[in-house]
Amino acid sequence: MSETPRRDGSASPHDAEPIAEPPVDLEQDQQTEEPTLSDLLTSTAQGDQAAFSAFFDATADVVYGLALIMHSEYYDAHSSTIAVYRHLWDQADARARDLRLQTQASQLLTEEFAEASPEHPSYRPNEYELVLEWLIPLTHRIFVERFRDRTTTPIPLTPVPQSEGGGVAGLPEEVLEDLLALSDSQAQAMALTFLAGIPHQDVAQMVGAAVPSIKSRLRDAMTRLHSQREARDTGSDPILRAAVTKEDLERSGGVNRNFSNQIAADLDKGLLVELAELYALDAVDDAERALLDEKALTASAEEAQQWDTRVLAARRTLAEIFASDPVAPPSTLLQELLDDLGGQEVGVGLVEDISTHTGEAERRKPVVKKWMFVAGFIAIVLIGALVIWQFTLPRDVQAVADADPDASVVEDYEMDEGGTIDAVLAPTEDVGYVQFQDVPSTEGEQTYQLWLLPNGAGEPASIGNFTAEELEDEIIDITNLAQHQALLVTVESVRGEERPQGDIVAQLPLD
Repeated sequence: MSETPRRDGSASPHDAEPIAEPPVDLEQDQQTEEPTLSDLLTSTAQGDQAAFSAFFDATADVVYGLALIMHSEYYDAHSSTIAVYRHLWDQADARARDLRLQTQASQLLTEEFAEASPEHPSYRPNEYELVLEWLIPLTHRIFVERFRDRTTTPIPLTPVPQSEGGGVAGLPEEVLEDLLALSDSQAQAMALTFLAGIPHQDVAQMVGAAVPSIKSRLRDAMTRLHSQREARDTGSDPILRAAVTKEDLERSGGVNRNFSNQIAADLDKGLLVELAELYALDAVDDAERALLDEKALTASAEEAQQWDTRVLAARRTLAEIFASDPVAPPSTLLQELLDDLGGQEVGVGLVEDISTHTGEAERRKPVVKKWMFVAGFIAIVLIGALVIWQFTLPRDVQAVADADPDASVVEDYEMDEGGTIDAVLAPTEDVGYVQFQDVPSTEGEQTYQLWLLPNGAGEPASIGNFTAEELEDEIIDITNLAQHQALLVTVESVRGEERPQGDIVAQLPLD
């Protein structure tokens, strides 16, 4: 892997005849200190091609290695690598500022959490690693955008049906070992979103899973990758300690009971922090990213720090995984890039303000992506406006169901092992909700797991795992009521089962 570039020292005057020793110039001595990568990017903003070349030499093997993993064709990997560095040249001033802010924020958060647990020997990222945890996400977003606008073609990955064991065919061997820690369904969701750049909603449709399940698989996949990294590294990363709690590990593999089909609805339910991994994986579209950026900017200080920590932890782990297979680019690539610097921009203005959201650094409002074509820009603005309208006018499922004069009310529906269910179902509004009373406690580590059974073909969608107390305290909202035939309640020995395995204690019809 490349190291921070070094400038060659000039020959010392003391190697010649010892005539007269020149006076020591402290200021000149300071000026000859080796520049950091941040310094090189700052100099690039001033049009310094030598500094730009040095930055390229220090980092291009990682960018090109990731390009080869993610792209179907060699030529596409080549052109996308050029696109990344052309973007860095065109936007050098803004990108240098981003790098400085994220580096400072990353160091501040790391130190804060390290001081909170002084008994742990703590890892501190070096300057090169700090650059990678900024550069890898930027690179990934550019690659993904080129996939989504069909400029380039991603690696061909084929989802394996659950009936055949699940997982995904076509994974590059460079990442196989890293993904061994994941379940087949988690590896499938991770590969399709991160490597192929497919938004999470489209992944759900491809694999025949519920959107909330895909969100949960991605979040929990990152939890497992964090744990794998912690077990492998000798120094404990304070960011991972803060981002991955005991509750996260216990929940891993389960579906957060509050995830919905829409990011806006998740935010209405207070799930900003739970969406940090989707954000870091670029598993959201532009309108959803804008919503998450806006919510993070207006969050409370505590929630904002939790968000920052989870995003940074994901980026740090992803950088470690995908920077581990550097490949030196062709020797002609840099010259090709330099020859092109006088030409037109290559169209990678998407990261006009890539969000760092990593700590106490001053937050900046997100800048909406600038499209090259007016029609595309108008379409995105209209979509974003509709989604933001949906976000700012949250739908109270319980109030809507209660207000529907045609709603049906279910009272004291008996569960097999004790306990009852009340429900209000409003087919006209396509929503409903259920409540539980007098639910008996389960034995040992067992929990109740709730499922929505689909109408027609398809897998049951897990709502989540609950203790008896949690089930009685929770009101379970149901949206897209017409898509589901029944609410199933099972008793499971393992949290987060992806299909019902335990005893069925209730099956409430929803039609």
